[in-house]
Amino acid sequence: MTDARNEELHRKLREENRELAELNHFKTHLLSLTSHEMKTPLGIIRGYAALLREGHYGDIDPQAKEIIGKIEFAAEDLVNLVDNVINLRKVEEGRMEYEMEDVDFVKLARQAAEELGHMATSKGLDMSFSAPDREIMVRADEQKLRHIIQNFLDNAVKYTRKGYVRAKVIEEERNAVFSVEDSGVGIPHEVIPALFQEFVRDERIRREIRGTGLGLYVARVFAEAHGGRVWVESGGEDKGSAFYLSVPKI
Repeated sequence: MTDARNEELHRKLREENRELAELNHFKTHLLSLTSHEMKTPLGIIRGYAALLREGHYGDIDPQAKEIIGKIEFAAEDLVNLVDNVINLRKVEEGRMEYEMEDVDFVKLARQAAEELGHMATSKGLDMSFSAPDREIMVRADEQKLRHIIQNFLDNAVKYTRKGYVRAKVIEEERNAVFSVEDSGVGIPHEVIPALFQEFVRDERIRREIRGTGLGLYVARVFAEAHGGRVWVESGGEDKGSAFYLSVPKI
């Protein structure tokens, strides 16, 4: 092969790589823009559904209340999906920023549990929250920490058809630990080691429940950025599961 031929092939390869890079940049920009634009209308849908369910626009019968609860749940699900897509792009591009401050871990977990409580109630689940009756302070980006806790709670409600969801905070010598235990579908033992990797989901429930497998991956990235960790325990299929978040105390 002649030098001229080699140079021509290299030129074409450089041009194709440039075009691929431009296409990838356009795709990422479009995805991020679309995700951000979706958040506002989804938030409005979720907000008005909550107001209707709570009776701010008049009394509603139980059947209508149940339907409104499903609308609210679906909107919440989509908001979480959009958040995960946005966060994934930032992680991949190295643009994720953390605003650390002193955060009361107990207060944060309690608020998140209360916000998700109505979704559990709408499914007929018994949801509880327990924590020490005092502050447990951690150094954290409150929004990122809330994202992890909400993801765990949302999954517990989503994957539990009947029974309970039990959230709690415990204080260890050096760490604050949040856990969510449920009586849901459980997790096969072979899935657990890879569960916090990108796009990993249990095939048994893929057809039943919408999802991308991004939430737990983002949760792991956020936890590690705080010097903490996340993990899961399960007895296997249909035996429930328990998700844990541990972060250092101040």
